[in-house]
Amino acid sequence: MRIPGLLASLIAVSAVAAGAQTPPAAEPPATPQSKPPGPEVMYACPGGSDFTATFSADGSLATLLVPGQPEIELSRLRSGAGFAYGDSYYELRGRGREATLTAAGRSLRCHAVGRPGQPTRTYQGDGLTLTLFPDGVFRLRERKPNESPVLDLGQWSQEVEGGARLVLRGGMARRAYREADGDRLIAGDGATLTRASTVDPVGDRFELAGLYRDTQNGGLFTECVTGRTYAVAPTGAEPDLERAWTEATPSKEAQLYVEILGRFSPGEVAAERFIALKAGASCPPQPPRSAALRDTEWRAADIDGQRPTFDDWRLRPKLTLDEQGGYTGATGCNVIEGRYQLDSDGIRFLAPTTTLAACPPALAASERRFLDALAAVRQAQIAGTVLDLLDESGKRRLRLDAHGR
Repeated sequence: MRIPGLLASLIAVSAVAAGAQTPPAAEPPATPQSKPPGPEVMYACPGGSDFTATFSADGSLATLLVPGQPEIELSRLRSGAGFAYGDSYYELRGRGREATLTAAGRSLRCHAVGRPGQPTRTYQGDGLTLTLFPDGVFRLRERKPNESPVLDLGQWSQEVEGGARLVLRGGMARRAYREADGDRLIAGDGATLTRASTVDPVGDRFELAGLYRDTQNGGLFTECVTGRTYAVAPTGAEPDLERAWTEATPSKEAQLYVEILGRFSPGEVAAERFIALKAGASCPPQPPRSAALRDTEWRAADIDGQRPTFDDWRLRPKLTLDEQGGYTGATGCNVIEGRYQLDSDGIRFLAPTTTLAACPPALAASERRFLDALAAVRQAQIAGTVLDLLDESGKRRLRLDAHGR
């Protein structure tokens, strides 16, 4: 029986042997409503390793990749409103930006980070250059008169803190910007970064700390601040790095903490100088990452302090916001569709159009509570996979959970 080589890397729990199964039948290409969020998606999985999923143009195949592990090719499966891929050991199911990965009977909830399918963007202003990569990583260079450039890198995300913010978390202080017209980022003090016409990858030499291990295919380096894993280019100080790891490692699978000076190129890092290996050290824990407000199906868990109850959980009220300012959803009885306004000051849901199905009294009352609460929303907060929608006074009117299956 095959033991999936990717399992230990993807899910941080004990492996469970699974009996052989017949691979499910493949399905025709995805419909527009059931496409993954992009052709290449970086998924963040709290409690397990991040992975990349690449989807074929016709929607028939998904390829999963964790650096240093064999690729896993999954065929399209039959699914409802979402997308699904699998073989006899792995299954990836999702809707919008949320997904669930199942391997050998163990499931892991993940969500797409960054802006899958969108180009790399560079913003500049007042001596600062900021580049945002689609996988949720940023690099930053700040120049001040008569001083050496200051470099930083880390993770960026679109977060909702009352209103919308672009938040950078790196080795330096947290930075937050509001996005204006898609071409400007405005800091709290009014400093403005304008989108550049060309991309600057900020390819300077960084002081990097991370976990290194050697494999049959070369070295792998997981950078601490971004959490991303890169192949190590077989040039420069890579032989010194490999030699230090070989002398210190307790096993071939061990990852050891190292410090290097290096430069990034697509998919890899070049170690220009090996600084140190610290066998007893490790990367600090990363801050928890939240689900994205947009392109996530949110299902109501609480309406004005009351938990909605339905014989069929699929009838729970739900919302999905798109990137164009529209939202769709359901009240538990009727389907709704409308527009929303999101800016740095908050969020407002404009009155939706609804279908006109007759509802049993209990469902009609629940529908009215949901629509009244939605109309009163002025602020939003996301923590992990939970979205709280608040009214002008700060009272929570709706609590919703991200749904990934």
